Amino acid sequence: MKTGRASNTAQAAAAICAYDNLSNQRPLFHDAYAINMTSPAWRFILSNKALMRLLKTSPVRHAWDLLVTQVALRSAYSEDWLYEALDRGVKQYVMIGAGLDSFALRAVAKYPDVKIYEVDHPDTQALKIKILSEHGKIPENVEFVPINFEQEKLSEALGKSSYDANQIAHFSWLGTTHYLKPETTLSTLKDLASCAATDSELVFDYSVPYQNLQGIERLGTMLLSQVTHLLNEPIIGFFNTQQLHDLMWDLGYLVMEDLSGKDITEHYLAWRKNGMRHTDAAHLIRLQFI
Repeated sequence: MKTGRASNTAQAAAAICAYDNLSNQRPLFHDAYAINMTSPAWRFILSNKALMRLLKTSPVRHAWDLLVTQVALRSAYSEDWLYEALDRGVKQYVMIGAGLDSFALRAVAKYPDVKIYEVDHPDTQALKIKILSEHGKIPENVEFVPINFEQEKLSEALGKSSYDANQIAHFSWLGTTHYLKPETTLSTLKDLASCAATDSELVFDYSVPYQNLQGIERLGTMLLSQVTHLLNEPIIGFFNTQQLHDLMWDLGYLVMEDLSGKDITEHYLAWRKNGMRHTDAAHLIRLQFI
């Protein structure tokens, strides 16, 4: 992303989540605030019936549906494990690359004593703070932690906040590693392991090499790469699953679960009768700090 401007992909992710909630009678991920987090341009598109019909009937619908399920279900999966952690008494939630996620608004009533750390680029955070301010008071348990992943260590950024490295935390890192060089992702994971308490957990998503895909999935991934390149946020981070698992042990993590697109489809979409499925191009992984 360009300095001085909020992440385009963060804004697109909020719009996709809003689309899910507006167009699906039973959304994949319930988020009543998603529409508020989008830009005026996206709100115009989402409120335009003709454009919405075009998305549902055009030749790009299949690729669009795959993108919607990917964005919605990564949030659903992460928050499934987050709520499990919070119900066990975990009091720290660190959102790495928080973007325009609305968890702070959705959780303020039920979890007012949980400290939420939103870690992201300062330009994206500025937009987030503006939007939250326009829709009411920013929850007191939210702390914004600015960072430029290419220039600063995560541990250094968290060290400037009230985050307690001696207390168990739940970490999420969604929709970010795709746009980082693999070495940047790995160095961030190594650094994070140095400042997280044992038994903390991390959920993140990652892209698999497009050469491993077949047919429409391979073509769709190549097309998406071109779109994100035009948004100045090209997809450059790919990992081979087994190699990633081997690296995780070396970095101080235990792989608790790694879900392929097929696994995610079976877990979240098997009951739906409309044939929706998750893309094979991305995995969801859950790690425990050891």
